[in-house]
Amino acid sequence: MHIVLVILTVRPELLEEFTRALLLNARTSVEQDPGCRRFDVSQSYDDPAVWILHEVYDSREAHARHRESAHFLAYDAVAERAVVQKQVITAAGRFFL
Repeated sequence: MHIVLVILTVRPELLEEFTRALLLNARTSVEQDPGCRRFDVSQSYDDPAVWILHEVYDSREAHARHRESAHFLAYDAVAERAVVQKQVITAAGRFFL
């Protein structure tokens, strides 16, 4: 398994547009992207501009294909304008319950 954890901070004035684009991307990824097992989206209680994405793919290649999809590219166009801070952590999944 290939795990991607992303922590984002979004411009407050673009929060609604970003939220729509992100949720559509996550939903479509799980429904349509081969090898996308999970795409969990969380929003901070303390700061609604902070988001945490937890993505699980069969492989690095499946994640790379996701990043070429039309729904990701549409999300990414919004994220380019909206995101002010981003941290990405990738890891190998070793143990799942």
